[in-house]
Amino acid sequence: MEPGDIVEFFEEKRIICGLILELKGERLHVLAQTNREMTVAGKRILHVGPRLPVASLSRREMVTRLEDIAKEREALKDSINLEDLWELLAAEDQTVTVAEMADLWFGQTSPDRVAATGRALREDRFLFKQKDGLVIPNAPEVVEQLQEQHCRELARRRELEDIAAWLQAVWEGRHAEAGPWQDGVVAVLRQMAVKGADAPDYAQGKAYLDAAKLLPGEAPFRLLVRLGVFQEDEDLDLHRLEIPLEFSPEALGLARRLTQDAPPDPYAARRRDLTHLDLMTIDGERTRDFDDALSLEEVPEGWRLGIHIADVSAHVQPHTPLDLESQERGTSIYLPERRLPMLPEDISEDTVSLLAHRERLGLSFLVTLTADAEVKDWEIVPSRIKINRRLTYHEVDALLAQDRELITLAHLSQRLKERRLAEGGYELKLPEVWVTFTAQADIQVTVEDQETASRQLVAEAMVLANSLASRFLVDQKVPAIYRSQPEPREPIKPFPDKTLLELWQDRRRLSRVVMDLSPSPHWGLGLPCYTFATSPIRRYLDLVIHRQLLAAVSEQAPPYAPEELARILATIEPAMRRAGQLKTRRLRYWLLKHLAGRVGQRLEALVLESLPYRYRLIFPDILLELFMSPPASLRLSPGDTVLVRLDRVVPREDQIKVSLA
Repeated sequence: MEPGDIVEFFEEKRIICGLILELKGERLHVLAQTNREMTVAGKRILHVGPRLPVASLSRREMVTRLEDIAKEREALKDSINLEDLWELLAAEDQTVTVAEMADLWFGQTSPDRVAATGRALREDRFLFKQKDGLVIPNAPEVVEQLQEQHCRELARRRELEDIAAWLQAVWEGRHAEAGPWQDGVVAVLRQMAVKGADAPDYAQGKAYLDAAKLLPGEAPFRLLVRLGVFQEDEDLDLHRLEIPLEFSPEALGLARRLTQDAPPDPYAARRRDLTHLDLMTIDGERTRDFDDALSLEEVPEGWRLGIHIADVSAHVQPHTPLDLESQERGTSIYLPERRLPMLPEDISEDTVSLLAHRERLGLSFLVTLTADAEVKDWEIVPSRIKINRRLTYHEVDALLAQDRELITLAHLSQRLKERRLAEGGYELKLPEVWVTFTAQADIQVTVEDQETASRQLVAEAMVLANSLASRFLVDQKVPAIYRSQPEPREPIKPFPDKTLLELWQDRRRLSRVVMDLSPSPHWGLGLPCYTFATSPIRRYLDLVIHRQLLAAVSEQAPPYAPEELARILATIEPAMRRAGQLKTRRLRYWLLKHLAGRVGQRLEALVLESLPYRYRLIFPDILLELFMSPPASLRLSPGDTVLVRLDRVVPREDQIKVSLA
């Protein structure tokens, strides 16, 4: 190539004619037909020739000549029928050069005809391929395959355009008709909203959103809300953690049949009639599934405390669809806005629930106590029971000044607790946060003391029953799943009336509770062994323990061997952990939602911890933890109180930003 040569090259996907003005090593200084001077790498050149007399032409004349040549070559290109050439060359399996192909079509060659033929070949998608300067006709089957691929690509492109237009309309609140692809697009958006960049089809979904000029971060969720697939406050953690939301038709059908036709009672011969006892349930106002009740009788030794638990095992048989789905759930989950029961409501709120004035099957722990709550003897029996009174915690607290039975129960529970804690236990007295909603869907946040007399009365009775269940299983050498807690990672001083900071620090020192097939001490409760047996409607572990207990007290072989218990534990332990995560995250979401309406306000916060470049705080009135990055000049210590301004709250992204007020 020399100055004066006409060259062709691609510029922004278009073939441009240019005139070489100067050689710069492997690069060319070119005047383009667009009247622009530019530097072009030699490897970008598609065709060379002919040459123009640069010295005798003005710049305007050079540009005009280049424009005319480009037009001429486009006209020549349009006259070429590549299909005719392909049929001729493919029939003879003949390979040619671009110049030979130009000669074959035009009858003679020229730089313009060769360049035009090259242009036609570059637009070809199916008929020819080029290699080492040669033009090779594709086989007929290859041509057909390439044409089919092209048609599919065009269809995909048209579909993407249609999807993008639909998404734009949805985003802007306009009506638009969707195609047969709607369900697939919605499924991809759901994946993106739930799993973000980890969604299996994230790349496809991003292509949809890019075409619609929408950002992939928040757009999937907002689109799904506009489409009515998600609610504004949709709990995405339910989907992320793969929490079962519905029971199978088989499980629901079995639950309905059990409400009408109970199976034969396998322990009927040993079941003790305790319907003469004055039983009461004590629960929260919103409770709908009642699985425990209490009774108290005066006896010569002092008192006989009855802790009566609903016998779910008499209705829900092992290995049925109902049982297996309950095992998969592991536990009931109670969220501020919804309930996810372990058992269908036909069972959990009716058939086995300890409803007032209904006779029910139970598992009763009958414990003889002295007046000072010393355990003299006890037994575990299958029973028939009937609830006489349904009380709430608030009602019990109000009656404690006048109801002799409740006064005695409160005294016994207090002494039981004192005896237990004297053995080395420790009770973390953090209050509990509840979120409820008004009739107008306004969020209400309350912080309740869990140390009320009524709650302590019930809790201590359940701890006693669970500890006796574990002792019985150990003594009888019956395989079981136990709950234990190692000693804390750091020493905890069990003095009363601790501050919120001290309670928070204690919680961080505690070791995690673990479940195992071998009994071990439970440090927090101060007990040598422990299990769960008092909530079989709400926890699968309790149902398993019931089955083991009932078999043992009836002198039958336990239904579960250690190997099967290990398999069950491997299922319910992660399920219970997921449930705990879900409850914690959902409570935090609603607390942030509550705060979102107070942006700009000043709030008092307690300093919990000093970290590099930031402090961990807590709002004491709602027990919500957060972080603050203050000015470098500020020095705070745990226990300090600081006034902050609420600058930004985004519940969906778990974001809260505050600054010094």
